[in-house]
Amino acid sequence: MGDSVVAGMLDMTGRAPEAVPAHWQLYFAVEDCDATVAKAKELGGNLGFGPIDIPPGRFAIVSDPHGAHFAVIALSGKAMASAS
Repeated sequence: MGDSVVAGMLDMTGRAPEAVPAHWQLYFAVEDCDATVAKAKELGGNLGFGPIDIPPGRFAIVSDPHGAHFAVIALSGKAMASAS
């Protein structure tokens, strides 16, 4: 993928409760984080965290009606430029 970022890892020590095990988090890039969260809830999903603003953009963690967790992120202009 050239210079494009397609995956990343982050040391979560001190950022999440110790009870949270190591895991992969799937992110979907969306146009509008808040609207996507609202639609997920309308369709039976649940909000787990957020939406909040972070340096790469605005993100939230949601789950589908069956309990599968995933994140949605509306990338900021700066993050979009570095992803291109």
